[in-house]
Amino acid sequence: YLILNASVLFFPQEFFDHAKKLWDDEGVKACFERSNEYQLIDCAQYFLDRIDSVRQNDYTPTDQDLLRCRVLTSGIFETRFQVDKVNFHMFDVGGQRDERRKWIQCFNDVTAIIFVVASSSYNMVIREDNNTNRLREALDLFRSIWNNRWLRTISVILFLNKQDMLAEKVLAGKSKIEDYFPEYARYTIPNEATPEPGEDPRVTRAKFFIRDEFLVSISLFVES
Repeated sequence: YLILNASVLFFPQEFFDHAKKLWDDEGVKACFERSNEYQLIDCAQYFLDRIDSVRQNDYTPTDQDLLRCRVLTSGIFETRFQVDKVNFHMFDVGGQRDERRKWIQCFNDVTAIIFVVASSSYNMVIREDNNTNRLREALDLFRSIWNNRWLRTISVILFLNKQDMLAEKVLAGKSKIEDYFPEYARYTIPNEATPEPGEDPRVTRAKFFIRDEFLVSISLFVES
């Protein structure tokens, strides 16, 4: 059975049986522990842990299931919507290196750029280069957009998402931020930092460190 050749996306029960056996295998779990070293979709564990639910014939995705879905953005996706009688025109573009040359098509009459960063990517590499840290690549790209003289009149909104996955990594303690960002060892959380209710201090520190890495890159440009 080849999923790629199927006219209707149907997964036979045999598929789920094999997937569950693989997920229970110690060797596969050991490989998963090193998933930051290769390209694995970040929702893999979430759905593999839910195989018994997903395989049901009457399965209906929950809101969390839908939020966890991930499709690699390739090309330009255009969306128009209205909020309180205000019309919005949004373009979703891929962030991969080979997708960036297409961005120029969207910059005419743009009023704002929403720059989305996965906070949990501090220990991951980019698809195009297994030696380049994904979060550092995002920092460099953000800086280049901020410094672009053609975009200086455009508002830039930084959106740091996947903070729940960042918290999981930090609390697990298997991938330490200072191993990828040595400056984290000397980082002191700002006095105005307000943690979420019940949030572990380690998570709060990690979140503000990543935020401040982006803010520092902006302030250095402004001061220069």
